[in-house]
Amino acid sequence: MVGTLVLSLLYLLSIGAPAEAYADAGRSFLLFISGNANSKTVGFTSGQIIVAGAIQTFPLAMISLAFVILIALVCSSYAVTSRYMAIHFAKKSGEKIEKVWSFIASILAAIPLFIGFWVAYVTFGNGVPLFFIALVTVVLGGLSWDATNFLKTDMISQVNQTHAIVFSTLGRNLGRFFPLPGTYSGYLFQSSLPRFIPYLAGKVPAIIGSVTIAEIAYSFPGLGSNLIDALVQTNTDLLVTSVFVLLCINAVVSFLVKTILFLIYPRVYEKAI
Repeated sequence: MVGTLVLSLLYLLSIGAPAEAYADAGRSFLLFISGNANSKTVGFTSGQIIVAGAIQTFPLAMISLAFVILIALVCSSYAVTSRYMAIHFAKKSGEKIEKVWSFIASILAAIPLFIGFWVAYVTFGNGVPLFFIALVTVVLGGLSWDATNFLKTDMISQVNQTHAIVFSTLGRNLGRFFPLPGTYSGYLFQSSLPRFIPYLAGKVPAIIGSVTIAEIAYSFPGLGSNLIDALVQTNTDLLVTSVFVLLCINAVVSFLVKTILFLIYPRVYEKAI
């Protein structure tokens, strides 16, 4: 609620809105959170705004988050097992492949997001699959590259530590492409997980911000489109409610991630708060 009020106030100040606009925005916010907004009072209903976020923004954000996690796990597993093979068996081909892939990923992350959306639109037209949009969002938005570097660095830093060396003597599978439980990469990932989950929680706002750009690019009837409509039309009512629902989705996704951290690593969660 505080975030909604602050952002709306900054917007009204930036456009030099008259005093009555502040009062109208406050009235719309109260109607919305009380569930009394309707098309006759403020031009939309609370349900319409919530449904826009529930149908488009929230699923797209969750799919994007899943892609970020999956790409980080696969790339980090390959990197850490390649480092293991280079150290213990002098096989450096895996490290060379990993460096090439890391370079390509950094190039993709540097490409502006709208270019990726344009290529997807030219390729698929209006029928761009939702999963492909989410993949383009996290790859070209640099989210997957950043998450991979975080997890990969954390896991590789453990390779020469005593507990990792002892585990490697047990003769378990390496888990070359995914950190399955019981594998070498799975063991290192389990040690990195208390740091990786808070990292993901901190990236939720960036993911949702990228998702709203995708909604705008493809004219999806989600919160991103509502925000643009509100800014173009100077519709403070729509702006207030869209920002509020957007921040609520942000809070829900962050809550889910932190709940997982609390259930798996309660001691780490206590230190984090």
